[in-house]
Amino acid sequence: MPPIRHLCAALAAACIAIASFTPAQAAVTPNGRLQIYHLDVGQGDGAVIITPLGQVVMIDNGVSPSHTTAIGRSVVQQLQTIGVTHIDHHFASHYHADHIGNMTAISAAGITLGTGWDRGGSYTTATYTNYKNILGVKRKTLVKDQVITLDSLSAHPVTIKVVDLAGAGVSGTSGDENALCLMLKLTYGEYDETFGGDLPGLPSQPLVEPVVAGYVGTAEVYKVHHHGSATSSNATLLAALQAQLGVISCGNGNSYGHPTASALGRLHDANMKTYWTETGAGVAPVPGLDNVASGQVYISATWEGAGVDTIRNINSTGNSTFVHTFLNSGTAPGDAIAPLANLTSPDGGETWKVGSSHAITWNASDNVAVTSVDLAWSSDGGASFAPIASGLPNSGTYNWTVPTPGSATSRVRVLARDAAGNLAADSSVANVTFDWWTVAASAGTGGSITPAGVVNVSEGATTGFTVAPGSGWAIAGVVVDGLPVGVVTNWSFNTVAANHTIVAAFADIQAPVVAVTAPAGGETWTALSTHDVTWNATDNQSIDSVTVSYSTHGTAGPWTIAARGLPNSGTYAWTLPSLDSDSAAVRVTAYDPAHLSGFDVSNSLFAISLGTTGVDGGPLAFALAPPSPNPSAGNTRLSFALPREGHAKLEILDLSGRRLWMIEGVFAAGRYSTEWNGRGSDGSSVGAGLYFVRLTTPFGTRTDRLARLR
Repeated sequence: MPPIRHLCAALAAACIAIASFTPAQAAVTPNGRLQIYHLDVGQGDGAVIITPLGQVVMIDNGVSPSHTTAIGRSVVQQLQTIGVTHIDHHFASHYHADHIGNMTAISAAGITLGTGWDRGGSYTTATYTNYKNILGVKRKTLVKDQVITLDSLSAHPVTIKVVDLAGAGVSGTSGDENALCLMLKLTYGEYDETFGGDLPGLPSQPLVEPVVAGYVGTAEVYKVHHHGSATSSNATLLAALQAQLGVISCGNGNSYGHPTASALGRLHDANMKTYWTETGAGVAPVPGLDNVASGQVYISATWEGAGVDTIRNINSTGNSTFVHTFLNSGTAPGDAIAPLANLTSPDGGETWKVGSSHAITWNASDNVAVTSVDLAWSSDGGASFAPIASGLPNSGTYNWTVPTPGSATSRVRVLARDAAGNLAADSSVANVTFDWWTVAASAGTGGSITPAGVVNVSEGATTGFTVAPGSGWAIAGVVVDGLPVGVVTNWSFNTVAANHTIVAAFADIQAPVVAVTAPAGGETWTALSTHDVTWNATDNQSIDSVTVSYSTHGTAGPWTIAARGLPNSGTYAWTLPSLDSDSAAVRVTAYDPAHLSGFDVSNSLFAISLGTTGVDGGPLAFALAPPSPNPSAGNTRLSFALPREGHAKLEILDLSGRRLWMIEGVFAAGRYSTEWNGRGSDGSSVGAGLYFVRLTTPFGTRTDRLARLR
């Protein structure tokens, strides 16, 4: 991939005026510019910085919440209005209560803190103790010339440099907390602003400001030291800064007379306009030079050379009462040539497994020197990047373990930076696949495997599976990568470096359960009559078929099959055999797909009786006479007898039970005879074959067979 040269380009400057501004209400809102909120904290100091990509920095946090500011809201309320829920970096200029007094309130409000930076000293006040305890292990000590980089993966990062701290080597500062303040310089491209807490610089105090003036450089905005105190804002410092604007944080009615006439005079003499959070209790503002916000002083800064920056107030209504635009300093002299950067691996088309280690390689060079390299990766084809490592030496290689989650549209980016802050970037020319090794786990009927489905596994990891049979089942075997491993309940894939499969099979070991519900025992059924045999049959899998058998010699058998291969409907219309027995029983046997069977027998014995016909003389009884003639090719006589008046139905059925012919009505007690001509109710001939004659009455059902000839 060809290297990428200059990332920044000068844009034409234009002054713009914005009439009003409404702050974010729900969450910090990055807008592609550097945003600095000089909070209204009364007689104290506190500022919030939001980077173009949304990182949040706080430099001091003001006096305790008991102080009511002119904006009518506490520091916590102002942070919530901006949308601050997390502070990535907190800087304490020094340990006075009007600069760190809100630490407890911020923490109690649920606003989380990242790193807390200070000079690393101590102080004997309750406010300092609370500050120290809240930060705990998050508290870090700064050193001179240390640089904190924000938006590090951006082509235009934001930096905060520790110009000096802890008295800058000036004698007599060890017991003066103001003289021990940090001197910080915020830089975003060509925009710079300094923060020096309460640093002194006049002969009545330790002369720290003239020392830091020697290496602070220029800045567009100067956060005025010590609230406009007479002992700060040394002329030497102001001459070095060449700032266009000064921001004074002071409180109405303060007992110190801030801001003072002497400090304000030196600021004006340095051609500086000023913006105050509150009117204070000192000198009056000079029209045209000084503006009182009675609220926050807000700065929106751009990075490009000669870019247009704006400063305005944000009062309790969220509107601006003044707006000022100014140009930043333009391109600084010195090295303006960006490095060359070329990512060599991965450059597109590679497949790397999550959890595997690979070397990211690159070439980077510069006309002076590449001072540091940042690496990042994207899972969305380069639309956004997450950091891998920052501030690396230009070694050309970095060993990286591929993170989760996997993505088929991954890319890697290298960002090279020189000492002048010039940048160059290069990324994979095409998508790289970061995916997983997989284990496909499945289980047959009758049990489970956990976890199931396609399981993602990172390279070198171990993953385990549990096999469990269901009720009525047993593990039949487990197959791993196509090879049987026996009957196991657990299996682990160790140090995974390939795709795998695991399949569990189960065997049915539970026979069906059957309960015969009729005949229940004690019945007397007439031979050749039809009665329903009923049952319930269940199985852990299913019932494949049912067999109905009977015995005329008790439950010990022998058993004669009445029907086999029946569905598990729960009922079978059984035509009893032509015999007499007082020891009859029915057995129902159910089979499942595994050929396991279960059965049940009638609860007790019942009787089968041939009885008397009552058709050809003798006592009148319920009877059906045998068809005559039988077999028959012509008319067939059908005779029956009823012992009492009742509804009777005489039918001719085929072997499937389909009715072909019928007579039906209410008959008095007596003997009846009719002839059937071999035709159905619709007049069509039924043809040769075997048929059933069935008589259904309130007194019972009788069935006989009839053969028809051609």
